Amino acid sequence: MAPPAVVLLNALAARGRAGELRHPVADWLARHAPGVPLLSAASVTEARARLSILAPRTRIALIGGDGTLHAMLPALLKGGLRVGLVPAGQHNEVACSLHLDQLDWRQALLHALHAPTAAVDIGLIETDAAVLHFAGLVRIEAGQPLSLWIDQHRVALPQPVRRLRLCNATPPPADRDAPDRIAPVLIDDALLHLLDEPQRPLWQRLLHPAARPPARPALRLRIEAAQPMPILIDGEPQPATRQIRAELLPGALQMTGSHVPTLDPHRLSDTTW
Repeated sequence: MAPPAVVLLNALAARGRAGELRHPVADWLARHAPGVPLLSAASVTEARARLSILAPRTRIALIGGDGTLHAMLPALLKGGLRVGLVPAGQHNEVACSLHLDQLDWRQALLHALHAPTAAVDIGLIETDAAVLHFAGLVRIEAGQPLSLWIDQHRVALPQPVRRLRLCNATPPPADRDAPDRIAPVLIDDALLHLLDEPQRPLWQRLLHPAARPPARPALRLRIEAAQPMPILIDGEPQPATRQIRAELLPGALQMTGSHVPTLDPHRLSDTTW
């Protein structure tokens, strides 16, 4: 017998707009996946508690964005659960890196419930306040120069660096000239990718908005600053910290779509819709 599946909807994702999917998803499940429950929760703690009682290898179709996946990672990893993403958040970079943005929510839900899963990498990050996991992207915006160690080696930076992007998964850039986008990073390439952005004069940024140094691959890294620096993990603000330690957990999570280079929406068709 195949392991059971549940659908977990974060009704607060996308500033509450994901809640509009509650009744359509319930109707779709009643017609196409009877017996698969639709769960929702009023808080992160309640959602994690619901996941904690599920049997290992239960498949979770997670409806939300990067913040939703980030919040559920502790329960998903601890319970040995499998996950499929239905992008419905304000930030869906992990889902986009898996090409799930090409699917509407019905196709994405069908894929999340039935597609094969494969192991993907998860990042582990330690700050002054907590130890956290991340799936996609850590943004560090500091108003001060940062010090950097990669795999225990001090990195000599030619210019002061105040902005860093630590990537485990990012989608291909929609606009290659956009200054805030980076090269795509696969969620299962067994490396973290660090992009440093040196301070440059305004005229250089205007003339060459996409000019930047190449990403630095790493398994472990440390970032330090003299004063607390603000960070965002998978789009979620975290308490400012003076030190960040990060490492890769290869193949820590089973996820759908990771081993499929490009999803064809026409392959996920159902004439009963």
